Amino acid sequence: MTHRRTSILVAAGALFCLGVGSVRAAELRVAVVDMQRALNECDAGKRAKDQVKAKFEKSQDDLKRQREDLDRRKDEYERKATVLKEEERRNLEKDLESRSLEFKRKYEDFQRDLKRTDAELTSGIVEQLYGIVSEIGAQQGYTMVLESSSGALLYNDKSIDITDDVIKAHNANPNRPRASQKKPPTAGGGGGE
Repeated sequence: MTHRRTSILVAAGALFCLGVGSVRAAELRVAVVDMQRALNECDAGKRAKDQVKAKFEKSQDDLKRQREDLDRRKDEYERKATVLKEEERRNLEKDLESRSLEFKRKYEDFQRDLKRTDAELTSGIVEQLYGIVSEIGAQQGYTMVLESSSGALLYNDKSIDITDDVIKAHNANPNRPRASQKKPPTAGGGGGE
């Protein structure tokens, strides 16, 4: 279990056992939110994902063609390897190795660029979602709101899940500044699709 997950569980356990200041365990109000689902399902998040997809479809097609060419060359080499002279065989092996490495580098660059672009397009949306969670938490009197897509939360009653409320609030007014926006945790908490 990661340090972050352990910390969340310890903090939640401490709140239940000791209470928070004058708040007793019986008065504790807890909600959960799936921030990844909120990002993927809010209108702005969908648009951002579409932008990422559109930007990289051409690169993906180029990589696919390059992969097919590489596979075709490997098949051709395997068919001819037994009848080729030693020097020709070594030259073809070097060429295939060079092309394989080039493909691998391009693929890794593509993946890094995809992640960076996705993060650039969604980071502002994530900050807005955090602000909405804080507003809903304060307005509805929650003592704490736990994030459920991190993997630390093993069970929750669906009645305390506020994800749909967060999505609706963001869709209703996506560009409204949020007074309590905070940066999402960066260590160990990745998003994805």
